[in-house]
Amino acid sequence: MATEEDDYKRPLKDIYDGFPESLRMSVNKDAGKIWKYFALWCFFVILSTMCVVGWISCDLIDESVGKRIQRAGAIIPLFAVFGEAVFLIKLNNLASVIHPAELLCEIYKERRFKLLKNTSLYITAFFIFLGGILSGYGDLLYKQIAL
Repeated sequence: MATEEDDYKRPLKDIYDGFPESLRMSVNKDAGKIWKYFALWCFFVILSTMCVVGWISCDLIDESVGKRIQRAGAIIPLFAVFGEAVFLIKLNNLASVIHPAELLCEIYKERRFKLLKNTSLYITAFFIFLGGILSGYGDLLYKQIAL
C-alpha cells in the first residue's frame, strides 16, 4: 500500500488506473466541473478586461484619458480578486474528504489541476499589480506614452 507521500510522487496515470470504475466516473465528473469553472473564470477575466478598456475609452466621465486610466486601475484589482475568490471557492467545494479512502482521489485532483490553480493565481497577481500601478501612476504613464 502506497503512503500519502508516494501518492504525491506517483504518475497521475498510475493513480487513476488504480481507481475503481465508480471512482473514475466521479473523478471525470469533477474534472469536467473544474474545466467548466476555469473556462468561466477565463471568460470573466476577458469580460472584465473589455469592460475596463471600454470604460477608459468612452467619455462617461469628463476627465482626461490619463485620469480615466488611473481610476480604472483602482477597479482592476477588485475584478481580479473577485474572480479568483469565486474560482478557488468552487474548487474547494469539490474537495471533500469524508473517508480516508477518498484522500487519494483528492490528491489526484489536486496534482492534476495544480497548473490551472497556479495559472489563475499568477494572472490574478498580475492584474492586482497592474491595477495598483495604474491606480497610482496611470495619468503619468499616459502622459509619457502620449508624448
